[in-house]
Amino acid sequence: MDLLRQFQKYLQESLAIAENDRIIVAVSGGRDSMLMAYLFIQLGYDCRLAHCNFSLRGADSDADEALVRQFAAQYTVPCFVHRFDTESYADEKGISIQMAARDLRYAWFEALRQQENAQWIAIAQHQQDHIETTLINMSRGTGLRGLRGILPKQGLLIRPLLFLSAEQITKHVTALDIPFRDDQSNFSTKYARNKIRIEVLPKLREVNPDFDAVMLENIANFSETYTLLQSF
Repeated sequence: MDLLRQFQKYLQESLAIAENDRIIVAVSGGRDSMLMAYLFIQLGYDCRLAHCNFSLRGADSDADEALVRQFAAQYTVPCFVHRFDTESYADEKGISIQMAARDLRYAWFEALRQQENAQWIAIAQHQQDHIETTLINMSRGTGLRGLRGILPKQGLLIRPLLFLSAEQITKHVTALDIPFRDDQSNFSTKYARNKIRIEVLPKLREVNPDFDAVMLENIANFSETYTLLQSF
């Protein structure tokens, strides 16, 4: 089954997205979100691209924004960009830059969804993000709820790429010649998620080369158990 058919099947069967639904597609400029935007556009969905410029990386942030704008113009898709003073917001709220960026983007996505009368907000997270989230939750202490990782559908938020691995995304982006930019902060181990991705997961894969597949199966079992307990 080709990628477009897989994507459409996941949208319809796993996420229950109708073909005439309007979708806010969050696009950072990275390979994951650029692939997601491309797939939505190729399938003819009514999309609005949404890009957050957090003003944290100077010229790199502006280059990300320019790429998304150019991509939207190429396919004649509406594109919305919001620039945030993330550092000031973090200082005002007394929270980390990461948490500030999360709060700001999700609040804006929801405001944009309402403004554009859209049904869904699509976030580009994949299987590795799923595993990383579960490991982060485990390291901080959690129950079955936290062991479910990233939910494919959470309210009006959808994650249409959870059926793909990071390696598959890279392969498809290369094959389809989709432009993207790497955020260099993703390679810094000062953030917990990056530390797990760069340092912890490779060690676990040395212990078990099939670690990712095993973890995905574990997460599915945790989710089923949680659902069963909730039904009781």
